[in-house]
Amino acid sequence: MLISLNWLREYIDLDKNIDIKELENALTMIGQEVEKIEKQGERLTKVLTAKVLEKVPHPNSDHISICQVDNGTEVLQVLCGAPNHKVGDIVAMAQIGAELEEGFVIKKAKIRGEESNGMLCSETEMKIGKDHDGIMILPQDTKLGIPMNEYLGLDDIVFELEITPNRPDCLSHLGIARELAAYYSKVLKVPTNEVVVEGKENVEISIEEGLSNRYLARVIKGVKVGESPKWLKNRLEAVGIRSINNIVDISNYVMMETNQPNHIFDFNKFNSNKVTVSRAKNEEVFVTLDEKERILDNEDIVITNGEKTVALAGVMGGTEVEVDDNTTDILIEVAHFDNIMVRKTNRKFALSTESAYRFERAVNTENMEYVLDRISSLVKELAGGTICNINDNYPVKPETKTTTLSIPRLYRFVGKEIEKDKIIDIFEKLEVKVEDKGEELLLIAPSHRQDLVNQFDYFEEVIRMVGFDSIENVMPTIKLSKDRLEDTTKFVTDIKKITSNLGLREVINYSFIPKNALEKVLFEIPSENVIEIKNPIVEEFSILRPTLMYSLIKNVRDNVNRGAADIRFFEVSKRFTKENVQKVDEKAVELGQMQVFEKETLALVLSGSKIKNIWNAKPENYDFYDMKGVVEALFEKIGFNKYQIRRSSNKAYHPGRSVDVFVGKELVATYGELHPDVLENMDAEKCNILYAEVYLDLIKKYISNNVKYKGLSKYQSVPRDIAIVVNENVLVGEMLKTIEKADKLIEKVELFDIYQGLGIEKGYKSVAISIVMRDDNKTLEEKDIVEVMNKIINKLTKDFGATLRV
Repeated sequence: MLISLNWLREYIDLDKNIDIKELENALTMIGQEVEKIEKQGERLTKVLTAKVLEKVPHPNSDHISICQVDNGTEVLQVLCGAPNHKVGDIVAMAQIGAELEEGFVIKKAKIRGEESNGMLCSETEMKIGKDHDGIMILPQDTKLGIPMNEYLGLDDIVFELEITPNRPDCLSHLGIARELAAYYSKVLKVPTNEVVVEGKENVEISIEEGLSNRYLARVIKGVKVGESPKWLKNRLEAVGIRSINNIVDISNYVMMETNQPNHIFDFNKFNSNKVTVSRAKNEEVFVTLDEKERILDNEDIVITNGEKTVALAGVMGGTEVEVDDNTTDILIEVAHFDNIMVRKTNRKFALSTESAYRFERAVNTENMEYVLDRISSLVKELAGGTICNINDNYPVKPETKTTTLSIPRLYRFVGKEIEKDKIIDIFEKLEVKVEDKGEELLLIAPSHRQDLVNQFDYFEEVIRMVGFDSIENVMPTIKLSKDRLEDTTKFVTDIKKITSNLGLREVINYSFIPKNALEKVLFEIPSENVIEIKNPIVEEFSILRPTLMYSLIKNVRDNVNRGAADIRFFEVSKRFTKENVQKVDEKAVELGQMQVFEKETLALVLSGSKIKNIWNAKPENYDFYDMKGVVEALFEKIGFNKYQIRRSSNKAYHPGRSVDVFVGKELVATYGELHPDVLENMDAEKCNILYAEVYLDLIKKYISNNVKYKGLSKYQSVPRDIAIVVNENVLVGEMLKTIEKADKLIEKVELFDIYQGLGIEKGYKSVAISIVMRDDNKTLEEKDIVEVMNKIINKLTKDFGATLRV
């Protein structure tokens, strides 16, 4: 966003000799980052007005002339190749040492034996116009020796600002002036409009639902289109907009002044008193002002006269209704259009217009009547005409945003106490309505500040205006506690190291996913718990992900499509949800308030085959037990061993090939083979994908850090195998844990086979388990072994209905 200092001065009294560095610092402090400062016309200080006293042909050239030129203080010989000047002309002459552009410095030179002490300049060489056919000829009454920047009025300073997406109101000179007025405690001078309605022209405005919140139209008759005055040209050229004619220039001027895009049609070419805002027809052909054909579709908003399309709403008008020298009656449009649809259209056609840039963010519907009157007032002043009545269709009015601010809490947030009167003054200067309620303030946000949602937003406003540098460097009070502090960073780093050592490669994804991503991966979560992005850059970044599943499946799919079929990936990142606050803390105002929670999560994914490039080895795809092995190895290495495994009912997984991991009633992890429907939804049907999600924020509180070491036992271990038959729905993991707890002599329990088929009743399975027993104090006798095995069999029979297979 380019901001002209001279233009700003129309709305705020800034010291004439204000230090530009200090102003740059002020803009930065209030949150408007300055990327570049350009002193307009700085390169023209050594280009002077001069008079051609003599002109003779160069003896060794048929197109160069030798001129004697008076610059007001001395006469210099200058060689020139342009044919359009004559003796007596006033011209622009670059002196020795003038740098017209970076690296192009005027030096004394000899051209074919004749000396030249400067250069006569064209508009393009001075970067003030596009005429390059000859040197610039100035009026005869021009004084000599005047620097061209002074002569042209190019004494402006232009700031290039990086405006954050949440502050569209600052995409205007009035917006920046409002900020500076609050910062410097000065009065904001908003231009007044002198509009007298002298005629009547009713325009019927029709809006298709959801496309526009407000549309205003006004006709002005009898205008005279012509060249804009110098002050208007200078304002637009300072911010990089080319002057076209007085009507179009007024439209652009008001947009850069107020942040409200608008459009002016030739009303006679419009040929209708109907205006409709609707979706374009699929395959509709429309010619925009740049004279290019655009193929539209149902996702584009168009303006029509009831019969034919006349503008691509929010982006660009059409050639058939543009204002030209023959225009006498105009139709002014000031409107709002759906920002997401405008963004899509703008990206699709790569137009990047100033109007679309603003519509993509937000416009203030409450200010539109003022804007329409502002345009009308300037048209009357510069082009004459008869102003007609306003036609207004306002289907969706904005909600008033009211917030209660706690003064004591503000003090804690800022780190110092600020006089309440000063706080109120800051808000009032920012046009926030304030009602003093003692230790609380009731605040109503102005219509142009849609970013002011809660009290923390207002805390930031106070800090911006007070100044970050005014907050003292005071160490915060630290509450000492005997409880051990959890080093989250170290924990996450350790998890990454362990997972990498298990043979998985780390991936990093964006925290944003499309709105339909959860539906694709069959992830069940109430809509009120999903965090939507208000102004997503693209539709792919519509919500903050409450699960990492979509991103990891996409990683697998993209890799497989590029020929990398065997995949072992992991990601450690945060999941995001909105949930009801269950206890009062520093961030929660009251119980039950919806608050954003960030949850540290580990996601694992396996796909493809386990064996690759090994001679005479048959490739074998990853299955549930491979993922189980990875997860259990991870749990073992981090010291997490007190958990239960249950069959998962998560719809994203294949039934019977997935489990949930619980500690008590708390779900801390889930893993298994993904459901075929999920793979189909993600266009990953040719992939076999095993996925795991471990909730690190929950699991870390169950990790045991008390590692016990013991020496090698001198007594021999005793292995025994048993095969039992159980119902096929019985979870083997639960049986293994039951066996482990059956007797203190049991050292290790492992599953080594599951069989269903010949000899086993339908609906049942044979499970073969290896059991290792040891006593560290003696050698086990047969009776001890039999006693333990009987305990195991009795326990399995009682708890799982198992029978010993013989």
